[in-house]
Amino acid sequence: MKLKKRLLGASVATLAMMGMAEVASASLIIAEPAYFVRPALRIGAAELIDGIIVNGDTESTNSQGVAGYSESTVNLADGTVKMYSEEYSQLDGLQTFGSFGERITITGGAGTYWDMNFELEGALYTEGGSPIIPGGPPPPRIFYDVGIAVYEAGQADWSNFVGIANDTDDGIDPLLFEYSFSVDNIDSSLEEAFYDLFAEVSGSIALDTDYEVFDVFAFTNVSVWTDFGNGLDYYEADFMNTASFDLQFAPGVNAYSSSGQFMGLSTPPPVVNVPEPATFLLLGLGLVAFGTTRRRKP
Repeated sequence: MKLKKRLLGASVATLAMMGMAEVASASLIIAEPAYFVRPALRIGAAELIDGIIVNGDTESTNSQGVAGYSESTVNLADGTVKMYSEEYSQLDGLQTFGSFGERITITGGAGTYWDMNFELEGALYTEGGSPIIPGGPPPPRIFYDVGIAVYEAGQADWSNFVGIANDTDDGIDPLLFEYSFSVDNIDSSLEEAFYDLFAEVSGSIALDTDYEVFDVFAFTNVSVWTDFGNGLDYYEADFMNTASFDLQFAPGVNAYSSSGQFMGLSTPPPVVNVPEPATFLLLGLGLVAFGTTRRRKP
């Protein structure tokens, strides 16, 4: 729990009372559902085709056939994102995106670490050989990325952690932010080409107490940057092999999710009633709380 420095001179009873009140506040946070799935698409520089679902279905697919074809499926239960796009002839360049977020409650983990990773695997097939317009558009490329962010519960949600532009809220410092991206050139002079693509991030959160609540976010993008006249006739970006999230806890640690489905984690047990303020003084005698700084795993 966190106490401001100006409160450290308060009486022991007052500190105890405030500590119990903070636990009560945290219990209210835990009781609230806080999860989302967000499959999204973009055609060229057009507006985002957003499929955000908050505190509802835990699996959603978003697709379009206006320019070529693209789709994105986000499944919170197994922590996966599937993406696919293809275009023929005059290419606009398609972006597929997927993200999800979940509130995680962890008990009995003091002194251990919560480890996590998120990896993306896919393939790009291209056909080229068309004339390249002198002084025309730049050569085609493919951009792909993966990211993980972890915040104290209630500090960020889908609206201020976008992920599509890889931008956390500048006013909020995450406890953990891991990000990896690649931009690979596409050889449009080849009649056929095949590329294997892979990206991965991992990180750890140190658990300071036996009662912790976090919001975790994971996101991934695949975007083909191309335009008419750069020699590319067709591409297929197949990431249906999924971007996959994984997490691990030490033996004996209990973890829960607000959706009751994320990675097999059930909902937290019912919140125990908080004692009345008068009882705080009796329970808190001798209890002193100090602010802590969370550390990543060395």
